[in-house]
Amino acid sequence: MNVPAFPLRTERLDLLPATVKLYLLELHDSSGFAAALKADVPVEWPPEQISPEVIEEFIGRMKARDRKIWSFYWLLRQAGPNLPVLVGSGGFLAHESGGLEIGYSVLSGHQNRGYATEAVSSMLKWASSSFEKPRIIAYTYPHLTASIRVLEKNGFVFRGKGPEDGTITYELANYP
Repeated sequence: MNVPAFPLRTERLDLLPATVKLYLLELHDSSGFAAALKADVPVEWPPEQISPEVIEEFIGRMKARDRKIWSFYWLLRQAGPNLPVLVGSGGFLAHESGGLEIGYSVLSGHQNRGYATEAVSSMLKWASSSFEKPRIIAYTYPHLTASIRVLEKNGFVFRGKGPEDGTITYELANYP
């Protein structure tokens, strides 16, 4: 298995693996968080979907003996001496069935610029080199058309209703 080196690099982004230490800094020490990432963290961080309770859940999953989460912070590289800017995050949750659920979020001021499509593509390549071809699914809402476009551009296909009221399921087709 050929696991890529970190950070994962795309055309415009560096994807850094999230750690318990980084999540704790994110919760309790915003300047320490920015320093640890060596990045500019916008005042509107985190995206609205990422509450302190969600971060606490992520920490618990990371600390579990059989780790059930792999996540990344997305840093937009800047020209010259400027620090990269934290624009989004995403990752995978492992399911009991052996499949993975992908999720991602981008700060509203950085949406509709292709960052999520680029980062999700990189995360899928990482997953294909790190796991034995798991089933990869995503849940979203029908009104989140930008999120649906990200999934479709990365090879996901609609599979029907999701597990929560109002959600829909997408699955990665033709996994590498």
